[in-house]
Amino acid sequence: MTDRAPETTVSNATNSPIWPIWKDRFLLILLSIAIVGVILQITLGGVVRVTDSGDGCPDWPTCFGQAFPPLDQETIDRLYTGPRPTTPRPHNVLLEYSHRSVGTLLGLAIITVVIRVWIKHRTNKVVAWLATAELGMIFIVGMLGGLVVLNDLDPAIRTVHLFLAEIVALLAILTLVAASYTRTNSTGSSAPWIWGRVSDEHRGALNLAAIAGVVVLVALLSGSYAVWKEAGNVCGSWPFCGEDFIPQSSFAWIHMAHRILSFASIVIVLLAGHRVRRLSNISGALRAVALGSAILIFAQMMMGAANPWTTFAVWARAGHLSLATLVWVDMVLMVALLLRPVPGRLLSSNGGSEITDTAPIAPIEGERG
Repeated sequence: MTDRAPETTVSNATNSPIWPIWKDRFLLILLSIAIVGVILQITLGGVVRVTDSGDGCPDWPTCFGQAFPPLDQETIDRLYTGPRPTTPRPHNVLLEYSHRSVGTLLGLAIITVVIRVWIKHRTNKVVAWLATAELGMIFIVGMLGGLVVLNDLDPAIRTVHLFLAEIVALLAILTLVAASYTRTNSTGSSAPWIWGRVSDEHRGALNLAAIAGVVVLVALLSGSYAVWKEAGNVCGSWPFCGEDFIPQSSFAWIHMAHRILSFASIVIVLLAGHRVRRLSNISGALRAVALGSAILIFAQMMMGAANPWTTFAVWARAGHLSLATLVWVDMVLMVALLLRPVPGRLLSSNGGSEITDTAPIAPIEGERG
């Protein structure tokens, strides 16, 4: 056995060792926390929406003009200047303030990630720019959150707010996967992503997973659109809208369009997960994600059915959005793992040619399933 060269490389600019990004546990933990934080933030946003807590803090960025809001009803009644005819309850204030607080903490975590990447791992341009894009997007989402409050909870802005929050989740996953799987070569430059270098077998699964992710996101946003148009709870039965096979009103059509898109997402997610599990020489992580897609999409279907079955209970409505986000996250992760960065030597060993089934996207050492 020959001795292997150390993983660290030398920066031409500073002549100092560069710490391999995939060994930076603190950074990887922060990136993982960011993903969990985005999911929690979206879930809290759903809870805020279904409990009518959006104006629990009638101003922005403060809450009742204070850094820490009042939680007693008497003070809330005295200070409230929002649009609703009745003042919010303390739980409304607490939910909205918690939603904002999680967003602030998430932003601070991403700022820390960006600073650490640009200082310690600046040669890895893929991770550096993905993290920077994530920070920029979370800033935009925060500003839109403020606009929602200042514009009396405008439903159009709320829908865009949700869409961009889901894009933050996408960027967070891509950043984590890039940091986890990237290996540097002897010059310290980043290993390339394998865009266009997958085998025909892997490419088919990749395309199907990407389409599934898009359909899931469209179905998710169609639900937000239905709420926007006040069609979220017009169908009190499942799977059809009442006793009529064909919807009888424009509101029912909007609601059923969401259900049709959701059904399409169920089918294509199951197909994508099945296709990925049948691939040869894939990592344990990718197999787990493929299995998770089936479990999550089934849970999402049952949560969607639970809405009319429970007369649109708060927990069912909030859980519906949360599970939809988890399915979206799972599909993005599936695509990212199929397109993950690989060592430059693996690509160059094929002379720049396409990676085939005999030279596949090999799992990184220690990650084999």
